[in-house]
Amino acid sequence: MKRTAEGVLTIIGIVVNLLMIVGVFLITALFDDPAMQAEFEREMQNDPALADSGIDPAMFTDWFANLGVFFNVVVIISTILSLIAVFAMKRNKKPKLAGGLLIASALVVGLGTVFIGWLPALLFLIAGIMCFARKPKVVEDPYQHPDDDMRPL
Repeated sequence: MKRTAEGVLTIIGIVVNLLMIVGVFLITALFDDPAMQAEFEREMQNDPALADSGIDPAMFTDWFANLGVFFNVVVIISTILSLIAVFAMKRNKKPKLAGGLLIASALVVGLGTVFIGWLPALLFLIAGIMCFARKPKVVEDPYQHPDDDMRPL
């Protein structure tokens, strides 16, 4: 049985994961720029609501950089799990293993990113459920009579 639908959903999810990794990397690199940090700190000090709350702008940018690293690690783990699932699904070798890996990948990217990665999580979940639900076709033996328990020699 071909697992084309599961493979396509998984590959689309992997591409979305890779786009998220690149996006977070670019945003993190933008916040590492000293000119951007200075502009951000100026804007936070100009906002009366944020200035009165006592939030330190440098602490906020450091927190954001750490959050970006955590986000990328979670998405990379999810991508690795889904790539292993694609290879396990290839030629219908181990569809149950692929389904389990895809569901685990969906949980990692969905919960690890606090549902920011909802699209790849949904794609991986659907593909994982399809791996468990679709059964391989049973080939009937033309020599087996329905009433016979033993096959003739």
